[in-house]
Amino acid sequence: MNKKRYAVLASAVILSLGAGFNVMAADSVRTTTDPAITSRALKNDAAEKEAARKVDFTNRLLAKNLGTEDVTAVKAPAAKALNIDLKGAVTTALNNNRDIRLSEYALEKAKAQVSEAAAGKNPQVSYDWKGGRFQTNQTVKVISNSYSNGINVTWPIWTGGAVEGAIDSARYAEDAANVAVYQQEAATKLSATKAYYQWLEAINLADVADESVSNLDGHLTNVKQQFNAGIVAKLDVLSSNVSLANAKESDISAKNTRDVAEANLNNVMRIPMNTKLTPTDKNFPQPDITITMEQAIAMAEKYRWELVEADYNVKMAEEAVRIARAGYMPTVALTGGYSWNDDDFPGFKHEGWSVGGGLSWSIFDGGATDAKIREAKADLKTAEETLLKSRESIELEVRQDYLNVFSAKEKIRATEAAVAEAEEAYKIATVRYASGVGINLDVLDAQLQLNQARINYITALYDYNIGLATLENAMGIPAVIHTETTVK
Repeated sequence: MNKKRYAVLASAVILSLGAGFNVMAADSVRTTTDPAITSRALKNDAAEKEAARKVDFTNRLLAKNLGTEDVTAVKAPAAKALNIDLKGAVTTALNNNRDIRLSEYALEKAKAQVSEAAAGKNPQVSYDWKGGRFQTNQTVKVISNSYSNGINVTWPIWTGGAVEGAIDSARYAEDAANVAVYQQEAATKLSATKAYYQWLEAINLADVADESVSNLDGHLTNVKQQFNAGIVAKLDVLSSNVSLANAKESDISAKNTRDVAEANLNNVMRIPMNTKLTPTDKNFPQPDITITMEQAIAMAEKYRWELVEADYNVKMAEEAVRIARAGYMPTVALTGGYSWNDDDFPGFKHEGWSVGGGLSWSIFDGGATDAKIREAKADLKTAEETLLKSRESIELEVRQDYLNVFSAKEKIRATEAAVAEAEEAYKIATVRYASGVGINLDVLDAQLQLNQARINYITALYDYNIGLATLENAMGIPAVIHTETTVK
């Protein structure tokens, strides 16, 4: 009899192993399209009947055609005024940003998940109550009641490292979530800085466009006076009129860009969109930079959030391998309980207790544990490769940002000199024309070159300040001072 049992058991093991190997065998991969699938898709598509759609061509941009009273009655809220500088814009954005709040909520969740994982090592206590009514058929039918109460305790002593690995993995996830808060704060600071400098650039460019209109309007007045006196030809009046019209068009576009930039900054700061902002200083700052490229790269390799998160991802992948290997290990648990039972409700008359322990060991699980280990190791290699890839891309990013900063700095020097020369050239051209020794084209060209020189100078200042902010972000400099972490 025992030989038969062993034979049956051996056959079951062999069948299980064979089934597992068949599953792990790789099938051939088809690398061509299947015409049958395409044919069925085309057939199904042809069978679909498109419903006729009635297109609405009503001009809904006219207030009378809105069609709903609640929308028609909407009035613009009263606009508020706010004087602001870069520090105020960044601080407001950091205090109001929703993405930062979301990252903080994610951190709270990660902390709770650590406690959840740690609960796997703690004793589990449960209470149960049962009640019933039954009949026994003996010489006389007897109907009886049965009530019982019980408190049971289960304490996992050893899980093969599964619970320990889950706890460590959850702690690494918490650390990564904490880093994500820093990352979002820095991203918000960079976003606010860009929005502020875009607004400042738009203000300065609008001023340039406005001054161009003023200059050309004054020049047109001078040209008309000379034309009326018979000194210049009508061509000068016409060409001056065209230049003034073009300047007015550019002025309209520049003012619209300024208003859009203002609304965008309000949106980044999360204050009412129609808030009228006034800069405390319209001039761009020109802070110096003294660090070397190597120092910038070293800072990024140490503090850049993506790299720190990638480190934690590697550690979590290592713990996943540890958890998978726990499938080969036995588990040990202690159990205990105290019970009561009685024929009368609630059933606390007779009592008893029990204490015990148990060991469970999965000898063969069909290859599931081995597959989980191979999967976890593949994830570990992926995490390590992602870390190295991130280091390379971040080094390139820092190098580019560093070079862009110094390129913009050189452009500031070049364009600043160009503005001074263009201003001088414009003065000479206007004086020569007013004296009758110059031509109209010289004045118009001088004004055009002056505009371009000023635009180039403003753009260079914008690029330099944006470059500094971008480089700071690429280096991993925190936006907010946290007491638990300081940059050394």
